Formats: sequence, structure tokens, C-alpha cells
Amino acid sequence: MVIDFIYDRVLLPIADLGFHVAAAWNEKAKASVRGRADWAGRLERQLEDAPGGPRLLFHAPSVGEFLQGRAVLDLILDKYPEMVPVVTHFSPSAEKIVDAYKRAAAHGYLPLDTHRNVKTLLDIVSPSFLAFARADVWPNLAESAHERGVPTALVAGGLSVGSAKLSRSTVTFVRRRFKNLQFIGAISDEDAARFREVGADPQIIEVTGDPRFDQTWDRARSVAPDDPLFNSFPRDGWTLVAGSTWPADEKVLLPAFAAIHKKHPESRMILAPHEPAPERIQSLTLLLAAMKIESATLSEMEKTGPGNVAVSLIDRVGVLGKLYLLGSAAFVGGGFLRRVHNVMEPACFALPVIVGPRHKNSHEALMMIERGGCFSADNEKAVTELLLRFIEDEGYRSDAGARAAKLVESQRGAASRTVAALSKRFPGLFPPKADF
Repeated sequence: MVIDFIYDRVLLPIADLGFHVAAAWNEKAKASVRGRADWAGRLERQLEDAPGGPRLLFHAPSVGEFLQGRAVLDLILDKYPEMVPVVTHFSPSAEKIVDAYKRAAAHGYLPLDTHRNVKTLLDIVSPSFLAFARADVWPNLAESAHERGVPTALVAGGLSVGSAKLSRSTVTFVRRRFKNLQFIGAISDEDAARFREVGADPQIIEVTGDPRFDQTWDRARSVAPDDPLFNSFPRDGWTLVAGSTWPADEKVLLPAFAAIHKKHPESRMILAPHEPAPERIQSLTLLLAAMKIESATLSEMEKTGPGNVAVSLIDRVGVLGKLYLLGSAAFVGGGFLRRVHNVMEPACFALPVIVGPRHKNSHEALMMIERGGCFSADNEKAVTELLLRFIEDEGYRSDAGARAAKLVESQRGAASRTVAALSKRFPGLFPPKADF
């Protein structure tokens, strides 16, 4: 087929060349090339001492997809401990979190989807089951697994509104991605409809919900109020936690915070940029200083104590999910750039959430807006007005936060529904359990 030829002989070679060229100046591309340099050898060495039992090959492209699918994977391993998981990822951003997943018998980068790489991967892992997360289905891998009789599924499946995956120019390639699957667990009715739209077999699609609700809720409940991390922050005053922000968000957010801080000097902000590189932190420090707002980085506060700073700048990754516990309200970034980030984390702590106008990629943000726990703001004035209302009307703020938390809690159970659906589809691998 022409599509197969273009994918195998044009797109994959271009992607491979692109990674190697970009590695000369781009750190992520360099990490990607380095991580795949001996992918087969690494998997072989890890599997030498792996226990016997059916192997489950689980692939998630990046951090968000891994966290989303992990709730399903964890439940499978709880219910079927004989399963031996092999976890792969594509993005370098997922390397640390996948490496730290102790339940995996082996883990590493997924190689490019060439026929040679796919054959080697399946020979090494010899999976009894293959699962992809979100929508990152590699067509050659899925096709080869299907030819070997390996059941293949997509869990936590979702296609965003306006996704390039739905454009006319790419829909033919997308259809090929899904044709060899035996099951798609869609996160919503809307996502199920989009999978049907791109040609997935309607008979294999089941709406199971979003496992991120389970994973995020459980992670939030595990945060201890006396975590030593919190000793570095001022604990008095009204606090806005602004997470995963980009310069486009900060262009709106910082003047809005300056306005409310002038009126309410007791107000504080914890600001966690999406990419807290030193130059980003320095830029934010200078911007805040120009607005006559005192700030300090988390690293500085850990050395000197919390002091009385108005803005705490988070100069590391991996702590934002905990810091929402310190908040009175939240601003989640990305909505003034391309796509909003995770609104579920602050909602789990009963914080009302503000997002920018570009939030339609997030079905949970849309649901939360509909139920009054999340608020879309198009400009600085709108953000300022929302913050002032949250500060000056405690009942309104508290009610909105409770609505956000209730939405997350009401959506839990997706992991159980997904595993129960897998049990019905593949009873030989996942025998039915009484508690499904």
C-alpha cells in the first residue's frame, strides 16, 4: 500500500534523521538518541533475571500518558500478579519516572517503528499482551503483534478536540494505527466518537473513563500535611498556586497578581513554571522585581527559611503536585499558549481553578467549568476579577473548590472499569474476578 510505503520508507527515516540532526543542539533530542543507542541490549539484560509468567508490554509515550495509564497497569498487576510487565516510553521526559517504576521487570525507550526494530522487540520481550496508552499506537508494532497472535489494546484512549490526528491530511495514517487493535478503552463518549470518526472498529470501543482521575486522586490523598517540603514556605496568608506556566500565561498572570497583591498585601503566590530552567527562573525574578514584588526560589528558601516573600518560585520539577495542598486557589498554565495542563491536581485539594482560553484539549477542564469548579479567563482583567472574588468571598471560593473536588471524585473507578473490560475481552489472559 502507498500509505505503508510512505510511513516505512519516508516518514520513519526522516524522523530518525531529524533526531540525530537535532541532537547537535537540542538536549531532548540528544537524550532520545542516547537512550535508543542500545535499547535492545538493555531490555535483554534486564529480562535475564525476570520471573516467569506471561509478559505484558506496556507503552506510554511521555509522562502524562504514563501516569494516566499507570493506574490501569497497577490494577492489572494487583489482580494478576503472575503478569511480568515491560514498560516502554518514547519521550526523554518520561525516562526518570519510568526508570523509577519499581514494578517493571524491564523498561526503556521504544525504538522507532521499523519492521526490523519491531521484530527484535517482540523477539526479546515475547509478550502475551500489548497495551498502548492514550493514542500513541505504533502501527508496525501493533500489526506485527497481531500477526503473532498477541492481543493488543489501547487504554485511557483519547483524541483531543482539534487534534491534528483528526485532520484530513493525517486521518488515513491514523486509521492504520488502530486497525490491528482488539480493544479501545475510551476516556469519554466524545473520545469514543472521535475514534469511530478516524476509522476504528466501533465493536472494539468501550467508554471506560479516564484513569488519571484515580491516579491523581490517590496521589493527592497520599500527600502528608507535615511533609518537610512545606517547611520552606510561608504558611500564613491567602495563597495562589500557579502550576505549569509558560511565558504567555505569566504575561497575563503576573500583572493580575500584582493588582490583587496591592489591594491585599497578605496574598501570596507559589509559581511553578512548566520548564524551570535557570534562565526562566532568572527572568521571572527580574519581572517580579520590576513590579516591586519580593520573590525567592525554593532552593533559596530551603537555605534561609520562608521569610515573608510574596512569590515563591519553584526551581525544580516533581514537587508541584504536593504544593497545591498549600493553596487557596489555583491557576493552571498552558491555556494562554496552546493547551492547558493538568487541572485535576489542584481540584483534588478542593481548589477552584483558573485556566486560559485554550482549554478545549482537556475534557476534565470542560467538565469542571460546566460544574462551576473551574473558570476560563481570556485576559488579565478577567484573571484579576476572579482572584479578587476568590479572596473577598470565601463562601464563593470554598463552594467552587468543593465542586472541583466533587467532579474528580465522581469520575474515579476508570481503572477498575478498564480492567473489567479487558477481562471480558481477553478472559484467557485476565480471568474474571469476583470484585469486578
